[in-house]
Amino acid sequence: MGRPSQGPKGSPDVGPGSRRMDPKQYRVRPFVDADYAALSRFRAITSPELPSTPEEERAWDSAMAAPHLVNEKWVVEERETRAVVGLAALNHSPFSYEPHHFWASVTVDPAHRGRGIGRALSALLESEAVSHHAARFWTTVRKDNPMGLEFARKQGYVELRTMWMSTLDLSAVEVPSPSEDVGALVLEGVRFTTLAEEGAARPEVRRHLFDLISEASKDVPQMGEYTPISFEQFVRQLESPQVLPEAYFLARYGEAYVAMSNLERDMAQPDSLMVAFTGTRPAYRGRGIATELKRRGLEYAHRHRIRYLRTFNDSLNLPIGSINEKLGFRRTVEWAHLERRFPPEGAAASSGPVP
Repeated sequence: MGRPSQGPKGSPDVGPGSRRMDPKQYRVRPFVDADYAALSRFRAITSPELPSTPEEERAWDSAMAAPHLVNEKWVVEERETRAVVGLAALNHSPFSYEPHHFWASVTVDPAHRGRGIGRALSALLESEAVSHHAARFWTTVRKDNPMGLEFARKQGYVELRTMWMSTLDLSAVEVPSPSEDVGALVLEGVRFTTLAEEGAARPEVRRHLFDLISEASKDVPQMGEYTPISFEQFVRQLESPQVLPEAYFLARYGEAYVAMSNLERDMAQPDSLMVAFTGTRPAYRGRGIATELKRRGLEYAHRHRIRYLRTFNDSLNLPIGSINEKLGFRRTVEWAHLERRFPPEGAAASSGPVP
């Protein structure tokens, strides 16, 4: 819920010509809690359409934390001002965990680029690749950043597919009425409800919802093979400040939830909501359930005077993309998902900085 995999995180902003970082002017240090403000600021640099708050970034890290997951960050600090001017991250994906597969990113403040900061952070990631016996690094680069894409390719990254953000301007569309399929579904015993109605804190509701998400997520495109998160991670995520139980739309058949589509707060953009996750159990697909749940999301947003809905689509998940387009969503930003493979023994090749 809330984010596409672990990206988009950052994009390459260093090149072969960048000079070495001056250790008298800058220093590399581990990330600390106070640096979440800088992390939020760097998110806005790489993805201005997706600003975040420090609270959101902190809540995400806390919800997804688990002993087996690496989530390491480092910053470059300007010695004179103590300002954070660069950031690197290396982390496992909770949704496609494999011990030797990682997301990697480097971001440098535009005012400090060309001073070797990106080069220093990339070298650090190269070292971490060796110590973690990395087999693969994944990263994302905006499609409108041709220099970044070319640099990534020179470092050994290969583009696998595309992810895009779609936006719906609710002031420009009419909320559609329920289709005739909905009445037939209700007659068959399908009940449309919300997490607020069901009781977000009830243990049995949480367990049934976890079962739905675990099954519906199995064929959601991932970088790597899908792995379910733990029930404890799911509960922490469900209790995050972004979750809106009244905008968490569910379809129920008997005691089981068979489909869902939920909206989440966009803490940095009060006029917007994110369509976080839409999923249906395989046996109930192709019957218009997901379309009706998404339609109810539009109805909720319109009623609460929300201007924009934003969501993410993977190029390998065309059915959901088709539903979104029918509802009026339009592509606004595209990212390339790229992969870099390391030698079989897990040692990182010294081919240059990591995007």
